[in-house]
Amino acid sequence: MQSDRQKVLAALGPSHADLSLHLLHETDSTNLRLKEGCRAGIYTAPCLMIAESQTSGRGRLGRAFISPSGTGLYMSLLCRPETPWSPGKITLLAAVAVCLAIEEMTGLRPKIKWVNDLFLRGRKICGILAEGAGEQVIVGIGVNLKTPPGGFPDTAGIAGALDVPLDRLSLAGAIARHFLDGLRQLHHPDILRLYRARMPLIGREITFLEKGQQKNARVTGVDEDGGLMIVTDEGPQVLRSGEVSLGSASFSGLE
Repeated sequence: MQSDRQKVLAALGPSHADLSLHLLHETDSTNLRLKEGCRAGIYTAPCLMIAESQTSGRGRLGRAFISPSGTGLYMSLLCRPETPWSPGKITLLAAVAVCLAIEEMTGLRPKIKWVNDLFLRGRKICGILAEGAGEQVIVGIGVNLKTPPGGFPDTAGIAGALDVPLDRLSLAGAIARHFLDGLRQLHHPDILRLYRARMPLIGREITFLEKGQQKNARVTGVDEDGGLMIVTDEGPQVLRSGEVSLGSASFSGLE
């Protein structure tokens, strides 16, 4: 029987043998552990940290990410891109990597809701948080593998799960492999093509907040840095951050 480390490394493949791997039972946040470890000189890229549970998992805009034991994959990658990068580009690549790994291992086809969420069956199954750490970047990824007993708490919003037989450590290795492979060719047009093919907002009418005011727009595409290209009554513009909505609490009908 493979050990936990062997499961990750087997899925990661021999081309990333220089990666350091850290498996934790519980931590506050894998992103926070790596960030503080970088400052202290403990961790250097490439590095992968995986926790069975998090007590203070974080998402974008300071939101909590529910991270109970036994139901999800909670991982962070510390890497050093060899070419100029932006948080949007890194998040774009991470979303593609998670999609490819899930597709490869389950046959399921998640969709990307800009900017950093993956949806399946109209429910959010994954969140991504990219943070700079000097010249390095930390990419936190949380995937809901199973619906918890009794369901997700109300605070989790429209959370869902893959709910298929799947080894979380093998999935972590596959995600890391796709991400690190992509990082070597971060600006290759295939990465953007793969993202656009899984981002069904293109051509849709959305609402978004700008300076506290709700506005309507039509999505026309995604630019090379992961910005959302839209057209409003004032003309075309590009969103670099923020929240968009379809005017519904569900992402159903876009799969």
